[in-house]
Amino acid sequence: MLKRARLALNMTLEEAAHALNAITGGATGPSLMSAWESGRRRTGKRNRSGLCRLYRERPEVLFVHQEGAATSVLETSGSAVVVKVLTS
Repeated sequence: MLKRARLALNMTLEEAAHALNAITGGATGPSLMSAWESGRRRTGKRNRSGLCRLYRERPEVLFVHQEGAATSVLETSGSAVVVKVLTS
């Protein structure tokens, strides 16, 4: 969802990192942004808050892949259709 949110704003990784740093005062680079998007790294509290502000989205939507919750795009868009994922 992080990548989708970034692409929805038509931002490159570099632009998103720069904008996030302006919000948080941090020093996040494009490679770390990519690692968050792919799930290779987890975000910290300050960056989660900054990303929610940047992308104007709730944390339960942006970070579902980090929490392991099974939330579908249909659920988060407000559709009456609910999709459940079964895992073993």
